[in-house]
Amino acid sequence: MTAAAVGAACPLLFLVAALVLPLLLYRSRAMADTPCRKCRTPKPPRMYLCGTCWQALPAPTRCALNRRDSRAMFRLRELHKQVDAGVPLAEIGVTP
Repeated sequence: MTAAAVGAACPLLFLVAALVLPLLLYRSRAMADTPCRKCRTPKPPRMYLCGTCWQALPAPTRCALNRRDSRAMFRLRELHKQVDAGVPLAEIGVTP
């Protein structure tokens, strides 16, 4: 590649970076700002609770919530009801 070709390509690269980078940053910020239902700290998308709160749940509860079947949404609703009612995380249980 000649110096003229590199010089001509640089403004185009900067333009693409200027247009794409804000979109990527906005998307990552928007997805990371989902608060944990219990402690309100940011949690990753597609997780029910933040990592700290998730680890505070009893192991059988975590196992049941990880199960993907026809009753998964029912178990999630059970979790949400108990969290919203103020039940301590160590005492939360859902139907298997």
